Amino acid sequence: MMTPLLRPDSYLPSTPELLIAGGDERIELDPREMANKYGCRPRPDNRLVAFGSATASTISEAGFSAAEQVRDRLLKTLQNGNSTEIYLAEVCRVRREFIDLCGLRQVSGLEVIVSPSGTDAHMLAAKLVAASPPAKTLAIMVQSAETGSGVAHALAGTMRSPYVGNLHDSIDVKTITIRTEDCSLRSIATINDELEAMVSTAVKQYDRILIALTDVSKTGVLSPSPNRTLDLKRRWPHIIEILVDAAQFRLAPSTLRSYLTADCLVVVTGSKFVSGPAFSAMLLVPEAAACRLMKQPMKPELNVNSARAEWPQHWNGVHSLCNVTNFGLLLRWEAALAELRAFCAIPEENVGKVVQSFRNAIVSWLNDARQFELLEQPTLHRLPSETRESWDQIPTIFPFLPLRIDQGGRRKPLPVEEVKIIYNQIRGDLITRPGLPKRYEGISSVRCELGQPVLCGELEGTPVAALRLCLSARLIVEAIKAGDRGINYLIERGLTVLEKVAFLARNTSTGS
Repeated sequence: MMTPLLRPDSYLPSTPELLIAGGDERIELDPREMANKYGCRPRPDNRLVAFGSATASTISEAGFSAAEQVRDRLLKTLQNGNSTEIYLAEVCRVRREFIDLCGLRQVSGLEVIVSPSGTDAHMLAAKLVAASPPAKTLAIMVQSAETGSGVAHALAGTMRSPYVGNLHDSIDVKTITIRTEDCSLRSIATINDELEAMVSTAVKQYDRILIALTDVSKTGVLSPSPNRTLDLKRRWPHIIEILVDAAQFRLAPSTLRSYLTADCLVVVTGSKFVSGPAFSAMLLVPEAAACRLMKQPMKPELNVNSARAEWPQHWNGVHSLCNVTNFGLLLRWEAALAELRAFCAIPEENVGKVVQSFRNAIVSWLNDARQFELLEQPTLHRLPSETRESWDQIPTIFPFLPLRIDQGGRRKPLPVEEVKIIYNQIRGDLITRPGLPKRYEGISSVRCELGQPVLCGELEGTPVAALRLCLSARLIVEAIKAGDRGINYLIERGLTVLEKVAFLARNTSTGS
């Protein structure tokens, strides 16, 4: 359930306390580990080798400092000002800076709704498309294992809690599988044909259709094809809306602009590739879509995960939303903007060199390693943009299956439970592990962060899950700032993470 939005007087909680406020149970701290569901703490951890941005990132020193500066400013302004007016001004500032950093000023009439999480932003989009009174609506998305356990509920309007409200009678959800049972990718042509067949039938049964185009999924898949999806919208412009699920935000500014100018709604977060703390999102609404959607009256249930200041103030019914504050969301976005600011200051050509070099090294290593199987890597065919090529055409998520070599030299997939154990243990310093050979002491003491396991099928009758080594904006910035040796050091750290996974795969079982 959503934690209460804050109503501060002259007092604000500490920065770490605010960073876990104004979200839901996913960012609440486990009292034993003092970390959230994703294993992240609300304080910087410079010793952590962090390659887990496809799930969440631990806040950086720069991000924490930016959040503290905003809190200090709030403490001063709240002494003599109105908290809701101050919150509105701060959210507007965050919105303006995001638009400037991403080069979106040239997207005329763009509207931005700030939201606690990508899942919440999906629900807002679904409720806007379904309208009020709700039209009979179908949402189409790729399989939940590749997007997030809460996305289907969000698109159905049900979310995780009975307090959010229920549009179950008006929004149906259908999914399209993008990986087969043996973990391989289905062809994009097959997926596109399935989508077209689904839409061709649905237009006769539904008033509205929301297609969630995933760019990219948990394992780095772009699906369905943007061009094919837009073709469907051109055929049925009054029925279809396209929502680009770019919650991973592994997009160059030119690609983001292309989606928006093509009249697509877009969900982004500051907590994945950007590597800010978990629970900061935005729903971007281009001008034409805003003209269609802003006239809808606000539904009362939006008060549970949305505040008045987080919406464009000229939208119909926005003043029916609760005029409350969520300073936790504000601080999380401020931390994310600190990361985005540093990343956007780097020429895209330099970003591309880092991403390509890292990909080449990691893919080569994984293909040669007998203890791993790299999941099939997709080609990222995005919309044509004003630039011929950009760094976002190169994968930045590397999903792999850990394997065990049996006494006969055969490679055997690890069961899901063992992969989860590895994921949890990789964050720890295992130097005190009983019976640890001295040759492993160096690698076992390195504390690492990977993307959470993703269920992706079966091998040899064993359900398997992929771990994910992920590049982030923060890692790219660090590599470039380090000069000539920066890229090599980045690759070395990535390989260190993989070597620790290999060590754990050899020495982990569900019985240990």
